[in-house]
Amino acid sequence: MFLTRAAVRNPILVLMVCIATVVLSQIALTRLPVDLFPNITVPAITVSTSYSGASPEDVERTVTYPIEQAMTRVAGVQQLNSTSRRGSSMVQVWFDWGADLNVAEVEIIQNIQRIARSLPDGVSQPAVLKFDISNIPVAQVVVAAPGMDARVLYQLATDTIEPQLERLPGVSQAFVSGGLVRQFNVNVDPHRMAATGLSLQDVDAAVRRYNALIPSGSLRNADIDFQLMVPTTLQDVAAIRRVVLTSRNGVPVYIADIAAVEDGAADQTQIVKVDGEPGITVSVARQPGANIVEVVDALRAAVPRLTGLPEGVTLRIAFDQSRYIRAAIQSLTHEAFTGALLTFMVILVFLPNLWNLFIVGIGLPLSVATALILLYFTGQTLNVFTLGGLTLALGRLVDDAIVVRENITRHLARPGISVLQAVLDATQEVGTAVFASTATTIAVFFPVVFLTGVARRLFVPMALTIVFAMAASYLVSMTIDPVLSMRFLRARRPDGADEEPGTRAGGAMARVERSSSRLLDRLDAGYQRLLELALQRRRWVLGTITVLFVLSMGAARFIGSEFFPATDESQFSITVQEPQGTSVQITSAAAEEVARVVLQVIPRSAITTMTTNAGTSGGGFGGNQGPNFAQVNVRLIAPTERTASTDELAARVRRALDGKFPGVQLFFSIGGLQRNIVNIGASAPIDVQVLGYDQTVAQQLATQVAAAVAQTPGTADIRINPRGQYPAFTVRVNNEKAALLGLSPTAVANAITLAMSGNPGTASMLIDPYTGAQYGIVIRLMDQYRSHPEDLSNVPLVTLADPASGGSASSRGRTPILLRDIATVSLSSEPLLISRKNQQRVIDVTANVVNRPLGDVSAEIVQRLDRLSWPLGFTYHMAGQTEQQQGAFGSLGLAAGLALMLVYMIMASQFQSLVDPFVIMFTVPLGLIGVVWMLLLTHVTLSIVSFMGVITMVGIVVSNGILLVDYANRLQDSGLAPRDAVLRAGRIRLRPILMTALATILGMIPMALGLGEGSETNMPLARTVIGGLSVSTFLTLFLIPILYVMFERRGHRHDTVAG
Repeated sequence: MFLTRAAVRNPILVLMVCIATVVLSQIALTRLPVDLFPNITVPAITVSTSYSGASPEDVERTVTYPIEQAMTRVAGVQQLNSTSRRGSSMVQVWFDWGADLNVAEVEIIQNIQRIARSLPDGVSQPAVLKFDISNIPVAQVVVAAPGMDARVLYQLATDTIEPQLERLPGVSQAFVSGGLVRQFNVNVDPHRMAATGLSLQDVDAAVRRYNALIPSGSLRNADIDFQLMVPTTLQDVAAIRRVVLTSRNGVPVYIADIAAVEDGAADQTQIVKVDGEPGITVSVARQPGANIVEVVDALRAAVPRLTGLPEGVTLRIAFDQSRYIRAAIQSLTHEAFTGALLTFMVILVFLPNLWNLFIVGIGLPLSVATALILLYFTGQTLNVFTLGGLTLALGRLVDDAIVVRENITRHLARPGISVLQAVLDATQEVGTAVFASTATTIAVFFPVVFLTGVARRLFVPMALTIVFAMAASYLVSMTIDPVLSMRFLRARRPDGADEEPGTRAGGAMARVERSSSRLLDRLDAGYQRLLELALQRRRWVLGTITVLFVLSMGAARFIGSEFFPATDESQFSITVQEPQGTSVQITSAAAEEVARVVLQVIPRSAITTMTTNAGTSGGGFGGNQGPNFAQVNVRLIAPTERTASTDELAARVRRALDGKFPGVQLFFSIGGLQRNIVNIGASAPIDVQVLGYDQTVAQQLATQVAAAVAQTPGTADIRINPRGQYPAFTVRVNNEKAALLGLSPTAVANAITLAMSGNPGTASMLIDPYTGAQYGIVIRLMDQYRSHPEDLSNVPLVTLADPASGGSASSRGRTPILLRDIATVSLSSEPLLISRKNQQRVIDVTANVVNRPLGDVSAEIVQRLDRLSWPLGFTYHMAGQTEQQQGAFGSLGLAAGLALMLVYMIMASQFQSLVDPFVIMFTVPLGLIGVVWMLLLTHVTLSIVSFMGVITMVGIVVSNGILLVDYANRLQDSGLAPRDAVLRAGRIRLRPILMTALATILGMIPMALGLGEGSETNMPLARTVIGGLSVSTFLTLFLIPILYVMFERRGHRHDTVAG
């Protein structure tokens, strides 16, 4: 062939190319980012809007709906999801995977600007943000200081630690959770205030007057300018107490006369505890595209060097996602080296010569090196899928070299032939078969580009890796192998003696070679006898294989299915949901009780860190929806250091918690970074969405759905979201009475907010003169006057002059106007939130799957739901992993069909026959037999990973048939009859077929065992290929010769060629 001839004529050029490849690969290896998964850009953009004080229904009607309508005019929108809560709206706009989100973002902003004027007054400017899956915390830092004021520690975390961490390379955000926020509280006694004739608004205005930063100008005297300084800010509690509100008979009335002023803390909305102790955590998120390992390394290096920390403050990294990534990459690397060693052992058994081992073996690192270079230049990362692709390809990478090497060795045994002629004849003889074999293996990965969703983002990098490595292995086998053969191998002397180095008579390798040769000769003879017998009884063989195939396809229905294989990430969390309206303190106490149960079930030595996070922090990474929600996060030691898996430990905790907390919902989430990436933010594997406008009817249907899900074996942690109503008081203002007093509904609402909650969002700020830190000055009623339902009716609104005093404006002649004077207060409720999907209201019924495949559970749930009575206007939709699995399996099925078509087309073009490829394609159903029984016997489900293994197997199993049919055709063209040609081809090609099959199988065994941490991801893929290739190789050696003889006897080959 041209490549071989050019290589043997330019050996120095070949050597230089090899050296350059090695050098460039080392550079690429040091610069390739290390990550868990390939970079995934989620095609979603979020529009967030604030509407302070508005109920969920008002937010839905006046904010969410107009924005949704505007989003329907954006090109390429596939789905709209929205959530309306009290005071906020969030609309998620989903596009096709691969859409240009920059263009979509501009179009969204333009459409929002068109409707901005139609939004109600008080609505904030909608914020448009791309949905970033990388915004998951990659590490969590615990800040502790025994004996330090919790407020001081929180301030230290927010003002000193958080900014320094956010300046680290690759960090997008650091967010503080827990602790107490320092705040100056002015707690007003309403009775004393009424005696002075003042209102809360008057107190608030007075504080603002005394706390205003006002420039005072300058004074010029001769040649000197003097800056004028008038202290106009409040700097401590005493200064606040001395603020003059009014005067009575010439005597000033101070804040201290009507209120208690304290240097205190804001009302606690979030309680964080670390290992049972109150604490503060700083969660760190990476920037989009930043490498997790590099970010964590920078964080670990920076934590000991943070500046501005007083004595006694300690920082420790409670957990980081890089540990799992490092362990997974290390496991895959170990599996790759072990697989390579097993592959070399196969070569040594079949070609027991050190130079043969060296020549074949050198192609492996060169192919991997080439793949690494190409991965770098195509912008890929080293992750479990690219490394998995390399590990999967290891055995296959030496297949081409094995075929060429075995053929060169066979030709060198011909008496009187030169090394050059032997090399050229051998490569020419198998060149077509090797090219077709490599081309078919590569071709099966091209349809991967037709995959959709997450599957495409995961498997395209794997496919590229295998394609790069396979193409390199072909070039190595056609160039470097012949060149090295010319340099290191010798032709057999006329007397038949072997002159190759390392095989002199009496040498150890010679003895091994002779023993191996005798064993392989007996294997050849035994196969020859069996093949002749099979050709004589071909109907019996065909019938047996057909029965075996039918039985296997029947058994396939017992294989469970799921979206993605479960992995042990050494962490799980428990969401604690108290009834609506429960305070954060009670919720935190419940979370602590759950944590105590966890410690009773799991040994403390198996837990690295356990945190409880109750309530909401107003932002950041927390998944809690309100004060009645809490999360118990459990981080475990590595799987290799414990006897039970994370799933098993979580199941024990679930059983221990069963029935211990009546009225409290508990929901388990097992996994971490990988689970979040695969689920794309979905809360649970099972998610039944009940669609319909009437919330009351929808809640009733959701309850029936939850019952149906609970009755389905394999489900746990069933939850309805949102569920129930949030307790509320409705204040109905008499507009006529309010107008007579000069009050508007807005003014009444502001007065209520000021009295009950203070004004933390718009509070005047006290600036610490020493540190420059700012703290809110919050004015509100004393606790005892804002703790009971009846206190709401007594909220003071304004004070008016008493007509009996003759309109006197003195404090003695003013009467307070209370809320009950102009409004009625009634107990009511409102939904916690309103969710919508494609502009329809939706309620989610979610559940986890335990001890049963997801596909089986989903199918049974659908059957149960179809038996329910659904009113007009209501329906359900299976979302979550079920929806992702259906979409992924559909696209993978298309890819498999296209792969089969491409393989057939390549072989037809190569053989110039329509029949020969058809004969070879029978290796695919043979491979499916092995796949089915491998999955059944090893209890592996059909997931997108094992499905990808089936596609990979298609390209590999046809290689054996190509080698056999190609050589049989050559023999038939030289004059042999079809039967004699296939018998001789079987004998000659038996060894390379067995060598390549065993090399591929043994190279994948370490990955198939899945013993390392994180290796569960690629384990199904390796087992699928091993099962298919093992059975296919054995049956191919008998079925393909039978079919070849049957079709050739009918003259199909000659008719095709003649045509």
